[in-house]
Amino acid sequence: MRAIEVGLREIVRCGVTHAFGIPAGSVNAIYDALLDIKEIKSVIVKHEASAGYMASAYSRITGRPSLAIGSSGPGATNLLTSCANAFTEKSPVLFMTGSVPTHIFGKGGAQELPASPLFKSITKLSMVIHNAAELPGALVHACETSISGIPGPVHVEIPINVQMAEIDLYSIVKDTSENIETQFSLSEIEEVAQILLQHGSCGAILLGYGAKSAKRHVLALAERLGFKVATTPRGKGAFPETHPLSLGVYGLAGHEQAIEYLHSKTWDVLLVIGSSLGESGTCNWDKQLVDGKLLIHMDYDVEVFDRVFTPFRTITGHIGPILAELMERLGEKPPIDIALQEIAVTVEEVSMSVQEVEFVPEVDTLRTRDILRHIGECSPEGTKFYVDIGELMTYAIQELTMKPGFDFDINIHFGGMGSGITSAIGAKLAEPERPVVCISGDGCFFMHGMEILTAKEAKIPVLFIVINNARLGMVYHGHMLQYQRCPSNFSQERINLTEVARSLGIEAYQVRCLADVTAERMLQWTQKGLPVFIEVVVAGNEIPPMGERVKFLQGATY
Repeated sequence: MRAIEVGLREIVRCGVTHAFGIPAGSVNAIYDALLDIKEIKSVIVKHEASAGYMASAYSRITGRPSLAIGSSGPGATNLLTSCANAFTEKSPVLFMTGSVPTHIFGKGGAQELPASPLFKSITKLSMVIHNAAELPGALVHACETSISGIPGPVHVEIPINVQMAEIDLYSIVKDTSENIETQFSLSEIEEVAQILLQHGSCGAILLGYGAKSAKRHVLALAERLGFKVATTPRGKGAFPETHPLSLGVYGLAGHEQAIEYLHSKTWDVLLVIGSSLGESGTCNWDKQLVDGKLLIHMDYDVEVFDRVFTPFRTITGHIGPILAELMERLGEKPPIDIALQEIAVTVEEVSMSVQEVEFVPEVDTLRTRDILRHIGECSPEGTKFYVDIGELMTYAIQELTMKPGFDFDINIHFGGMGSGITSAIGAKLAEPERPVVCISGDGCFFMHGMEILTAKEAKIPVLFIVINNARLGMVYHGHMLQYQRCPSNFSQERINLTEVARSLGIEAYQVRCLADVTAERMLQWTQKGLPVFIEVVVAGNEIPPMGERVKFLQGATY
């Protein structure tokens, strides 16, 4: 049997069920083998970067490794961007690239490029396989590496002749089903519990993406302590924003009440759960967040501690078990009488984003802020929103209210335009029963919009909503705010994207007023069984809530 087929059959036993990529000469043996391996569903995409984004979203949600496949040369370099994204997202993706035959290395073969060194800095492991007999074991090792410890992408470069060589069939897979042991100590939990008990309700909680794995525990802890709760932009959805203790989002495009409260001196314990405390989640590392406060930082990756802010205490491990142990030590009865009704009144006085506030748009003009709030109000129960990069994400952070059961995701750290369109497809494959709504912009659509055709071909029912303001909105407004002028070609000729989608055979509608979107229609659109495309036409003259980003750029020295 060919070495590549043996290897692919082995990684099925490691949990691999999906492969995303584009066929080409140097990887055609991979695709030929997949014809006989029904356990792996192959999704053929329109661009290799899209393959990596889809795989990353799928693997991050399921915890299982998936494949992102690209040819030698340009296929491999196209994968680099999404591999870097997977590295920041800590997604266990196996990036697999082809290569010219080993006997012509260095002779200038077609599409020859040593890819392994390029992937080295953005993977946990990057290697070239020279010996066919070693291929199955190398693929298993790569998969095990991707899910062990702190998950992350790996890369394997496989020359054509190595893929196609005949080898003996034998089983080499180890048991990879065991859970990774948490690393925290019970003494750490006990010490933190005592600190929290001593400070009563005089504290706040900041939730990052990592807290989403333990939503039930987070909610119980917040109600037990009576701490106000904010999330980072990536953590949005970790706590229901309709809850009386919710402050909304802190950081890039954050809510005013969250920023005001977390910068105040009225409390003295900050509990950070599942956040790396990066630029976008800390208002550009504003020291007011931590000054005069005891910072307790929980995360499963020790590397995120003490990067900018020095914590008073840290706990390393998986969030769910940590919070379960912590709740045991805090006891069932709250240390104070939490009057949630009084808290709700206080939050209502300062909140402008989680209440049903009526806005009157300009005449004949649909505003991005209004339509995103309306989409959130009309979306079906349990919707997962995948938001793309750009101006629209700042409005989405503020206006998409996370009700119980909703979830929100955005690849904000690496910030690749179009990653929302592609990641939504991977997310829907990971959670097929859940409504998945992708909110993107016309600039992102021009980068990776043809993947809506991939969704149609593979029958992946994502609802794609594209806000069309006929410009690169975030760079346009950012440039104007920073320099008070802007190149004219930051704006674009308005293209009828609805007709583009229809030309691909996709059901598509154009929205020009709020009445065009209703709860009934949103439910119908998400239950079609095939992708649906919605184009929202806006003027785009409103200035997005991106002041913190502009301040950072104005003070940058690079």
